[in-house]
Formats: sequence, structure tokens, C-alpha cells
Amino acid sequence: MIAPGLRFCSDGFPEADFLNRDFSYPGLFDPIRPMKTVLTTGASGLLGRAILRALAPHTDWQVRGTGFSRAAPPLDRLNLRDRTAVTAYIKTLRPDVIIHSAAERRPEVSEKDPTATEDLNVAVTRDLARLAAGLNAWMIYLSTDYVFDGAKPPYRPDDPTHPLNTYGRSKRDGELAMRDVLRDGAILRVPILYGEVERLGESAVTIIAESMLQGRKPLTLDDWAVRYPTLTDDMAVVCRQMVEHRFSNPGFAGTFHWSGNEPMTKYGMAMRMAPLLGYDPACLRANPAPGGGPPRPRNARLDCAILEALGMGQRTPFAEAIVPILRPHQR
Repeated sequence: MIAPGLRFCSDGFPEADFLNRDFSYPGLFDPIRPMKTVLTTGASGLLGRAILRALAPHTDWQVRGTGFSRAAPPLDRLNLRDRTAVTAYIKTLRPDVIIHSAAERRPEVSEKDPTATEDLNVAVTRDLARLAAGLNAWMIYLSTDYVFDGAKPPYRPDDPTHPLNTYGRSKRDGELAMRDVLRDGAILRVPILYGEVERLGESAVTIIAESMLQGRKPLTLDDWAVRYPTLTDDMAVVCRQMVEHRFSNPGFAGTFHWSGNEPMTKYGMAMRMAPLLGYDPACLRANPAPGGGPPRPRNARLDCAILEALGMGQRTPFAEAIVPILRPHQR
């Protein structure tokens, strides 16, 4: 059963099913111009939560989000692998925009279970794109810098992809699946993300802090792969700006990049977080060689010039952003 969603707005509109609302109610919105519906999948996740926060101020949009294992009101609980349920949900809601954030993002998990990864990252993406095409809806597919091999950065959106691991291949294949059935959609590639977490292990950035708080001394960390940590709140602003731009410019589509602009290895991130955690930086050890696990690109820096030229984007310095993120988890 699909749980009813809430309209995210600042005027305190009560919980109700959007389809049963009286569009002629005076003062609610202009009845001549129907309210736009923006749906975010994976809305209980790290990035999805930030996207909902960024969309919420738009009181002329109905903002809905789906989750599954961690879904709680006002999110709609929906198993994206249940094709019948997803079809019924999308055809009932009839969204104008789908921001597809749900994915298997853990490279180690993807290597161990490539079938499940392909199902979520590719097959579900294809199904959502087909439904969007049938409703003349727009779709943003969140992809990754791991579609590149890291040999010749920075990467422009039209550069050839060459993923090195199962996760990267699944996201590349998800891009191809969407393009195949929804040619005027948008692909938005992002790098390593961090933000407000429910637990430190939720992000590949804050899991480093978790290791330090566990008192592991000394702690050896990768100092080989260059990453560009990006705040989820910044990423969510870009998603909102893209939706706004699409509503005013119906031809807006294609492949885009957004990323933070501070290059860091995991060792470098740890050095910046250690003083905030009361951890002695002298106990950190740098590993200059590639680490174990699935192969990763050394430097998959993304060229963000297209969105920058459109006046889009937001970047919060790492040193500023990480402080409130770590504060609730300090012991």
C-alpha cells in the first residue's frame, strides 16, 4: 500500500492526498496554472533528504519523496524494484519532474552483488524513464564521477566514459538506459558526497571521522585517489536550480556536472577533521599507493563549466561545512 504524502510548504497545509484537493480553493494557488509536482526517489537517503529541503520553499510546487527501508511520513514508502507498484504510483501521482536519486552507491557492495546493483541502478532507471516519457515528464538521473577512469581529468560531460568497477559501469549503463527512452532528460554526475548524516557511516567522508572516534591509533588512510568532496546541500541547490530552469526553458536537457572544487585524498580529509574530533593528527598515516577493494579512478575531476555558465551552483568550503555535520556525533 502506498502511504499518502505531505505537501512540503511553509504555510502549514495539512496532510492530504493531492489528487483529492480542490483546485478552485481561493488563495491556495492560481487555478489557471496547475501546481507542478516534483518527485524525488531515494528521499530517505543522504542526498535525497537534502533535495527535499532545497525544494520545500517552493510553495507552488507539490514536493513528494519516496523511500523504502527508512521511509517514514511524510515520505511515500515504495519499493522501486516492484514494477507494478511503481507503475501505479507514478501514473496516479503524475509528476512533472522525477529526480532519481535512489541507487546502490557502495562500490564494495556492487562488486559482491552485481545483479542487484544492475537491477536498481539500470533496470529501475529504465522503468522510471519510460513512465516519465509516457507522462511527458522531465527526469534528472543522478550519476557519478566513477563513470570515468581518472586518467585524463578534468572531464567534460561529453567526454567518453570508461568506468573501472561494477558500480561505475552500472551508473554508466543507467545513463544509457535513460537516454534510450527519454532523450530530453538530464544526467547530473556528482562526486563523493557528504552532508547531514543520521550516522557517521552513512557517507564515505564521515565514516573517516567514525574511525577516528573509535580511537583507532594509528590510522592509515588512502593518500592516492584525489576526490572532490561535495556538500549535499550544495548539490540539492543545483537540482532545484535545474528544475526551475527547465520549467522556464522547456528545451533544457543533456548531461551536466557539479562538484566541489577542493581536491583532497581521504588522508587529507582526515587531517582537516582530526582537530574537530580531538584526534591527534600525528596518529594519521598516509598510504600513497592504491588501496584494496574495487579499482577506483585516481582523479575523476568534473568540469562544471556548463552549469556555471548558466549561473547555477553553490559551493560551501569543506572546513565550514564539516563542523556542524560532525558536532552532533562527537563524544
